[in-house]
Amino acid sequence: MRKFADISIEKEKSDVFRYNAGKILRNQKFLNLVRFFLLLLTIYAILWGLFSPKNEFTTGLFWGLFWPFFMVITLPFVGNVFCMICPNGFISRKIENIGLKKRIPKFLKNPYIGLGLLIVFYWFILYTFPGTFRNSFNTALLFLFFTLLAVFVSFLFRDGVYCRYFCPIVRVAPAFARVGFMWLSSYKRICGEKCNKPDCAFSCPYKLNPSKFEEKNSMSTCTLCMECANSCESIKYSIKDWSYSLKRKIKQPQSWEIWVYITLLAVITVTMRFHHGLGHSPIKDSLPWVIAGKWLHQITGIGKPVDFVGLMALLSGISITLTLVLGGFYISSLILKRKFKEIFLNLGYTLAPLVIIGSLSHVSHFFFTHYFHEIVNGFAQAFFLDIHVQPLADRKDTWLRVFYVFPFIAAFWSGYLMWRRISFFEISGFKKFAGYLAASSIVWFYLLLTVVQLYLRYF
Repeated sequence: MRKFADISIEKEKSDVFRYNAGKILRNQKFLNLVRFFLLLLTIYAILWGLFSPKNEFTTGLFWGLFWPFFMVITLPFVGNVFCMICPNGFISRKIENIGLKKRIPKFLKNPYIGLGLLIVFYWFILYTFPGTFRNSFNTALLFLFFTLLAVFVSFLFRDGVYCRYFCPIVRVAPAFARVGFMWLSSYKRICGEKCNKPDCAFSCPYKLNPSKFEEKNSMSTCTLCMECANSCESIKYSIKDWSYSLKRKIKQPQSWEIWVYITLLAVITVTMRFHHGLGHSPIKDSLPWVIAGKWLHQITGIGKPVDFVGLMALLSGISITLTLVLGGFYISSLILKRKFKEIFLNLGYTLAPLVIIGSLSHVSHFFFTHYFHEIVNGFAQAFFLDIHVQPLADRKDTWLRVFYVFPFIAAFWSGYLMWRRISFFEISGFKKFAGYLAASSIVWFYLLLTVVQLYLRYF
């Protein structure tokens, strides 16, 4: 680690590296031990799924622990910690050291490759072929595919190519980590006075420069591997305000971040409301996507396992989300007399809470009714433990309704960020309010959809 003998670094109170407990996060031996353990667990779950189909362990680990806990619970609070300990990221960095170390072709340097793989291999299948991933064999195949992809790509190319372009969540995780309150950066005074050679940047497997994160108000695709923190004592990992970066101007806004928000808002938030919310309500037979889906089943003669209703709900969710977001931004650009791209790259960041905070309602509810007992019973099965637990709650328990507060928090937070970020255009009065209403079209629609769903369910 690079130290500065001639200058003292007074650690800020908000810097977790100041404390002994926080220092383990920059300890590569400790992190690698955790990563190796999770890699073994992942391989075991894959093998268990391939050779023991319909087991609870494989599905419980990946769909009960991996997605809900790491991707939904941690992101809006502590940020991108899953990538910090990701087994695929760990194995890809190790294989790069013995691989061919070729430069990746320019046409593969596309930030949407991983996101596209996520949509096609997970969300499209989830809606069109429901029940596919309830099967542990299919789940094992999916995660085996991405593990082998990590090995193959990392053997061919250098500079963390798998984590930068091919991982299905590497663009998702850092984009939504902006909602949280953890931030990696450096002590600017030390960097400015003493650093002629940015060891933090040279040590980064992904060619990022952590000393510039604060200035740019962006951590880019940082996976928090902590190689930079291990190379220089000037790196800090701080506790900031909630949604710290979303409240400030972003020097170099990235369109891929906005498209991550829009895409997952469409395929998760809106489509889930359509298919699983309204789709199980008394008005389901009159919903346009249900009518269209049944018509397709009738004229094609194709039945299970294809679900045309789910597919049409997905297409409807995407269409309506794109119309409201892009149409709202366009109208706002006309009102505010700004370029559409400027509105898109500034206000698009406010959509993040709608997805990640709104999802807490589903995850919290399902933890008590599904995830807890599936995870515990799955691990008991895999490691031959004499344990069997029941769900912590029944879905009809009225106290579970408390979790429906999260969609309203999500809408409020997005609306607040929208108002705050629209102020960056230095426009006031009625024009600002009208531009705000137009740009917030998707927020109002999300609120309306939530209220209608709750009304149909309970009244």
